[in-house]
Order: sequence, then C-alpha cells, then structure tokens
Amino acid sequence: MELYQLKLFVDLAEIGNFTKVASHNYITQAAVTLQIRKLENELGVQLFHRTTRTCALLEAGDRLLPYARHILQKTDEANQAVRDTAAEISGLVRAAAVHSAGLYELPPYVRTFLKKYPKVNLRLDYRTSDEIYRSLQDGEIDLGIVAYPHDMPRIECVPFLRDHLVVACTKDHPFARKRDVTLAELAGQNFVQFGLDTPTRRATDAVLQEHNIKIEVRMECDNIEILKQMVELGFGIALLPEQSLTPANRTAGLRAVALRDVVIERPLGVLILKNAPRFRAVGAFMSTLCGPGQNGTKPAPAARRKKPTV
Repeated sequence: MELYQLKLFVDLAEIGNFTKVASHNYITQAAVTLQIRKLENELGVQLFHRTTRTCALLEAGDRLLPYARHILQKTDEANQAVRDTAAEISGLVRAAAVHSAGLYELPPYVRTFLKKYPKVNLRLDYRTSDEIYRSLQDGEIDLGIVAYPHDMPRIECVPFLRDHLVVACTKDHPFARKRDVTLAELAGQNFVQFGLDTPTRRATDAVLQEHNIKIEVRMECDNIEILKQMVELGFGIALLPEQSLTPANRTAGLRAVALRDVVIERPLGVLILKNAPRFRAVGAFMSTLCGPGQNGTKPAPAARRKKPTV
C-alpha cells in the first residue's frame, strides 16, 4: 500500500469520477485505474462500485477512507515538522474563508504574507461557515476565517477584523438619492438575502425582528457575488458588508447607503484547532492576520456611529 495510491483513493472517494481525478493529479485516467486496481488487489477486496460515468464507495472502501485520510494527514504533518527545522519558513498552509472575507478582506494580508514568505504555499478555499468549522475539526484545513465566529470545545477563535453592513441598492432606487436611511424605511422592501443558515443572515434577521421590521425576501443565496448581481438586476435591495461593495460595483450601478439609526457590526475571526500542531508556516500566517498592529476595524463613519446592535 503506497501513499500515492491512498491519495488517489481519497480523491476518487471525494470526487467520484476517474477522469476528474486524473485531471486533478495531472495523470491519465488509465494511470488512476491501474493504481486503484493495484490497491484493491493488495487488499483483496473491491473498494468502488463503478458505472460508466461515476463510482461510489463500497463497504470496504467506506471503512478504508478515514484511515487513508488520517495516514495522509499525518504524512503531511511529518513532512512539515521536518521542514520546520530549516532556517527559512516554508511548507503548506491550508486555509478556508467565507466568500465575502476571502474576496474583500483577505487579499492585502495574503499579499503581505506571500511577499514575506515566498517559500510558503498558501492554499485558500472558499466555503460556508458550517463547512469551515467541520473541515477544521476533520483536519482538512489548518485555519478558517468566518463571520460572527464562536468558540467550540475543539476550536479557538482569534479576533481578526470588524466590518459593518450597509444597504445595497441600484442607482435608480429611491434610497440611492439618500446619504442614509432608517431601519424603519426598510419595511416592505423587496430583499435578496443570504441563506437562513448563514451567520450574517441570522444577525440581520435578529435586528429586523427586534425592531419589528418586516421585509419581502425575494431570493436567498450564500454567494455574495450572486447576491450583488441580483441587486443589480432589480430583484431587491440587500444588507451587505461595506467592504464588499467595490468601485467596480458602483460603475455597474450599485450604491451603498448607510443605516442612520443602527449599526449592524460584522466581526470576522480566525478559527484554529485547539492543541493542534503549530507549524511555523501556519504560525506565520496567523501572525500576519492577527499579530500586533494587524488586527483592525472597518468602522462606521464617526458622524453616524452608534452603539452596535449586533
């Protein structure tokens, strides 16, 4: 049983397609098939049920999968532990972020980190908050960046940044002619919203419910770029992080309007696994994000700053 075979086995279990696994690993489909056959022959069992287009784990494969993942993870940790003895920081950092943070808040930190540590390979994925918590506990990532973070028994949260939400609307919407609007003015408006299970949606729903503001939700989506496109198309307005509304969005016709009587804060945090190995490359990325002089706030303008509701 070879590590390369286990890597292909895990990829095939997760992707479910020989052609895609081959492309992912820059080899031919025949090579993937050959290595999986060798692994099955060595174990004396069939691991996958194959069809013309897909494959699925059989019972033996399902039992092997957690062990294979564990072996690959420990191999990566061993390689990293050895590399950490070198003078120059190198190795792999596996990070995941929610779309809004990864697209708008993280880029300057990533640029600083990669410039300072050119030998480090940063792998950044975009996932939902629930997926990030789960991936961290499963050992698939080294750290995660989420909105409205919270500690868990195995997970520690380090404060990162604070942003706040604004009303996003089209340039033709009546709100676009105003510098700010009250929460009451949102009542009865058509909205496009984040999905019900997202922390930002829960935060906005809590504020609206607290002030007895009823809105018309026309569409829900977890992808912030799609939400902005739906606002552009006139499906409704949205409560979005101020940082996410870029000059390009303004050129496309979007406007950001402040809330006059309430500030809905949106804290971001970095999640790490408690008591997990702290390799130097991961520690360096953490220091770049949350070290002295790095932790910051995207505050509401002083003229309208009020005690945060959330």
